[in-house]
Amino acid sequence: MQLLPLEKIRTVGLAGAGAVGYGWAALLLARGYDVVASDPADGAHTRLEQAITERWTSLRRLGIATTEAPPMGHLRFASSLVDMAQASDLVQENAPESPNVKRQVIGEIDAYLPADRLILSSSGGVPPSELQSFCQAPERLVLGHPFHPAHIIPLVEVVGGDKSAPEAVALALQFYKGLGKHPIHLKREMVGHLSNRLQFALLREASHCLAAGVASASDIDAAMRWGLGPRWALMGSLMTFNLAGGPGGLSSLLERFGDDVQRWWDALEPTRLTPEVRSALIAGAEALTADQSNEQWAHWRDDALIEFFRFVSDHPYPADHKNSSRSGSV
Repeated sequence: MQLLPLEKIRTVGLAGAGAVGYGWAALLLARGYDVVASDPADGAHTRLEQAITERWTSLRRLGIATTEAPPMGHLRFASSLVDMAQASDLVQENAPESPNVKRQVIGEIDAYLPADRLILSSSGGVPPSELQSFCQAPERLVLGHPFHPAHIIPLVEVVGGDKSAPEAVALALQFYKGLGKHPIHLKREMVGHLSNRLQFALLREASHCLAAGVASASDIDAAMRWGLGPRWALMGSLMTFNLAGGPGGLSSLLERFGDDVQRWWDALEPTRLTPEVRSALIAGAEALTADQSNEQWAHWRDDALIEFFRFVSDHPYPADHKNSSRSGSV
């Protein structure tokens, strides 16, 4: 199919100006795009401008935003989804995670967005093939799932549905790379995509250990903060597993400890969110906050993430250059 090429995409439409839309809007303006947003909530325009201003300092510290203040002259709030779609070169949909809501929003975007324009969805829960069922031109819809805070975290999961054209997936990857994101291409649909499956697998076992009294919430989180997390932040779980095998790598590790690994996997508990587990999780979270609000924790997190990504920029992952040279095919 013929899609508007990346170099001709200048105006990005945002369908939904909530928490995810805030991050997208700030980042897009910082990267030089015009943004036209649509959201039916009262006061959405004012809240979006305030949110962009709040996020601009972080983007300045990351070296992404180059102006002292956000260029609000490049932001327009559309009177309707139709207006937004007709004015856009590409649309990023951020509507609530409800199939019924997304059916209406995506269906209307698809009906009025010019035929050569890409539709991207931030959905973390509705699979792309279901989203495509709301479209007359399903081949141009691709899922591009960001992670909160969307203006700071580089990861975006790019997932095509059953009817996504390869050209649409390729353009989505190009677009996100151009924003300075690190898109990963999921080659098949899975419930929860990829990253949430990984984090919730760990969270399930952490919840079991907390509810079973294995350790306190603080010590369970300390296992991540002081042991697993620093290594995984640098290398990921599979590369960490490989290095644990020493000079012989993963094959050596599996030869020596494969039976032990299988035994540990077999011992993992199927955890349900029973009233007891819910109570343990809530109590553990309250203990971890140490009398600070979630807003205070979020500010601390964002500041620390900025410093972390500065460190990552100064310490490039050795395989990234080789991997990027292979990334031409999708």
